Amino acid sequence: MTWRRISSLLWLGLVSLLLLPFVDSYLTETQPRFVLIHVPVWLVLGYLAGRRFRVARGVAWNPLGLTGLVFFLGSLAFWMIPRSVDAAALSPWIDQLLHANLLAAGFAFAWSVPVMPFVLRAAIGIYGASMIFALGMLYTHYSALLCGIFTLGEQKQTGQWLLLLSAPIVIALLVSGYRALAREQHHLPAPS
Repeated sequence: MTWRRISSLLWLGLVSLLLLPFVDSYLTETQPRFVLIHVPVWLVLGYLAGRRFRVARGVAWNPLGLTGLVFFLGSLAFWMIPRSVDAAALSPWIDQLLHANLLAAGFAFAWSVPVMPFVLRAAIGIYGASMIFALGMLYTHYSALLCGIFTLGEQKQTGQWLLLLSAPIVIALLVSGYRALAREQHHLPAPS
């Protein structure tokens, strides 16, 4: 068995495990699990599926990765609206739509990243890190419930976790940006 086949079976197994009702309800039961595990896992699974397929540079529907990026950001923004979170946690049908949409968003993002210019990738990384920090501040310091199905304690706990995660994310972005910039400069022609 090849590594490609093994990784595909692992991916299918993980998706099947996450779709089991008791696993899904466990992940959507509290706000920290929903925001910090449930949503990111489905995005990462979509991203990994998208990386399995080769994408040609300059695909007509995704110039510079912008179409996939807009779909990714729009999907993420929609599922972070408190009413959408409430609906996904209360309705199994909407929860399945969340799974399908986040898989598709991760897939589109995987096809967009390789064709994005460095400046766009850096801007998206900075935007993402700042939004995680801002969301952490909002959840931690806002005294009213944002999502009606979770408790104020869960909201504050989610905010604290997001604030804790924002620093390592910034460091990872800086390291990865430095490496990407060094790679791009290495491929530049020598000055004449």
